[in-house]
Amino acid sequence: MKKTIAIIILIIGLLLVLSPFIKSGVVKYLSERDSVTNYSAETIEKNNNRDANFDFASVELPSMTSVAKGAVDYDKNAVVGSIAIPSVDLSLMVLKGTNTANLLAGATTMRADQVMGKGNYPLAGHHMRNGSMLFGPVMNVKEGAKVYLTDLKNLYTYEVTKTEIIKDTEVSVIDNTEEPQITLITCDVATETDQRFVAIGKLVSTEKLTKEKEDKYFK
Repeated sequence: MKKTIAIIILIIGLLLVLSPFIKSGVVKYLSERDSVTNYSAETIEKNNNRDANFDFASVELPSMTSVAKGAVDYDKNAVVGSIAIPSVDLSLMVLKGTNTANLLAGATTMRADQVMGKGNYPLAGHHMRNGSMLFGPVMNVKEGAKVYLTDLKNLYTYEVTKTEIIKDTEVSVIDNTEEPQITLITCDVATETDQRFVAIGKLVSTEKLTKEKEDKYFK
């Protein structure tokens, strides 16, 4: 009996020690197991016309429970494009709707009416303890950095003009704008916080997506 209890305690101890690594591994798998290049432009357009779940209140820090749930709930019908920021080695799918499952698979849209290349296109993403995962690299974005966005029809190129830390209550940053821009939002630290890091970029060009540029930025 004592031996059994000792083994159980040992297993629990190992799980507690290894859980951050297991969690990071699952999130890495979720965010890298798929690519926008596995979809067609027609499928992306169809996905973009679907209704989406914008459940900001339910979003929580990635825990073992939420990561496991996200692995089950991931919806391929939410994929509407891809984002790449070469200067910080970021390349992620864009999913329609901000909710726990989508945030574990890529960057998420924050308004139902947003359109690539028009008005304000806000995207949210998790800041993980492993700074190379999900939207962690956004913390290293500098003014002048190029941000590439695609819906598999067009390539939208933005240039970062401003970065700042704001309170999580400053929700006006996701409001639509007359001038086309992109707004990237993540937590300022990888733990619970009431502040957000924001990078804003202006649209500098819109062009047809070529196979060469698809391979260069979104593979």
